[in-house]
Parts: sequence; C-alpha cells; structure tokens
Amino acid sequence: MLARDGQQRFAVIMPLTRSSSQVAHEPEKTPVKTSDDGSDIAKTLANWEAANKIYFGPERDTVNFPIKTQPLTAPPVRLGFIPESWFQAFYPKTGVTGPYVFGAGFLTYVLSKEIWIIEHNFTHFIAFWIAFYIIVKKGGAAIAQHYDSHNEALDNRHWFVPLNKTKDQFKKNIEELEKGIWREDGQKYLFEAKKENVDLQLESVYRQRLAEVHQAVKKRLDYQVDVETAKRRLQQQHMVQWIVDGVMAGITPQQEKDSMSKCIQDLKNLAAKSRAAPA
Repeated sequence: MLARDGQQRFAVIMPLTRSSSQVAHEPEKTPVKTSDDGSDIAKTLANWEAANKIYFGPERDTVNFPIKTQPLTAPPVRLGFIPESWFQAFYPKTGVTGPYVFGAGFLTYVLSKEIWIIEHNFTHFIAFWIAFYIIVKKGGAAIAQHYDSHNEALDNRHWFVPLNKTKDQFKKNIEELEKGIWREDGQKYLFEAKKENVDLQLESVYRQRLAEVHQAVKKRLDYQVDVETAKRRLQQQHMVQWIVDGVMAGITPQQEKDSMSKCIQDLKNLAAKSRAAPA
C-alpha cells in the first residue's frame, strides 16, 4: 500500500516538475484570462492527465528506467549489515564466492597496511557486534514488527485518516454545490412565478382603480339625473298648481253653486238606483 501511495505521489509531482522546467526555458507569454465557465480549469486538468499519460505511458522504458517507489521495508542484508544487492552485483562477474573473497581480501589489506589498527579495545568491538547480532536474531523480528505497526499507526493518523476525512468533506461539499446548482436552476421558475404574481397584483390594482373610476362617474351621472328629476318635478308641480289656480280663478260663485247642486243630485240618483237594485 505504501509503495502504491508513493508511486501516486511521485506520479503527481513529476509532471509538475517537467512542466515547470519546460516553462523555465520558454519565453514569457501573455497570461491566460480565466473564464467564468471553468473551461481553463478543465483545460489544465486535461493537460495534467496528458502529461501523466506521457510520463507513465506505454512508451516509457520501465526496464532501464523504472519508476521509483517507496519500499515497504528495509532491503535484505547478509551477515546482519551487508546489503543483499552488493552480493547480487558480484554474482554475474565473480560467481557465488566472489563477495566473500573480496571481503576477506579487503579485510586482509586494511589489516596488513595498518589502515585498521588492532588495539587492546578491539575486544570491545567484537563483543559489541556479537551482542548486536544476538539481539537482532532474538528480538529483531519483534522490534521490526513493533516499529512497523507504529509506522502504520502514524500513517493512518497523519495520512490515511485525514485523507479519508478530506474525501468525505469534499464529497459533502460537492453534494452541497450540486444542491446549490439545483436551487439556482429552480430560480428561473421562481422568477417566472414572482413575475406572474406581480402581473396579477398589477391587474388587481388596475381593476380596482377602474372600478373606482366607474363608481365616481356613476355618482356624477346619478347626481345629474337627480337634478333633472327634481327640476322636472318642481316644474310639474308648478304647472299643475298654475293650471288649478287658473281654473279656480275662472269659476264664478253661481257656477260653483250649480256644480255643487248637480253633484248632489247625481249622488241622490245613484243612491236611489242602489236601493232599487235586487239583493
């Protein structure tokens, strides 16, 4: 897992390093203006992916130039401190005994030339390495397991757990942004509804004012009708009174007396006829 994570980190860093070195040799260009639709961000991500495909693509010679990865554990050793790779480097040219012959000859050389001087404290050196060898053989596996578990705990604490939390947080942020985009898409419908509501309010106010104008005009017309009706009534009453006064002024006392007598006689005749009529 650590090797794969190291490869991913190396994959992210290397394209940036190559692009920055190439930019250092290129002439200065006018800065690209960032558009609001995010096309520049998409273009940058596409260039990044293209650089990763070139660097880690099938054309790369991974045999002679392998991609460096972080090993999970320390490389294997022999005799407790000599790397295994040193022995493997001798085998194609000297055979299996080559490393041991080289080591014995080198030790003989440094001792014979007194490059490495044996003194009375040399026994301490031998005792130290014997004790170190015994400790490695007896408790080396337990110590290595302890530090490996400690290293994994540190990785989980400082890398994987924060990374997972960050991923979860980013997922929540993406969901919130998607909800925001969805809400923004609904704003046009809300705007249309508000516009229709305003139109209805304007229509209501228009009709209300139209009704007020109608009532005001109707009241004025009713007032004119009442004025004309009152004028005609007064004229009629005045005309009737004038005619009555004229007729009364033209009747003499004798005509009035004769008229009263004729009325009394007519009443008597009517009374007589009513009596003579059968029941």
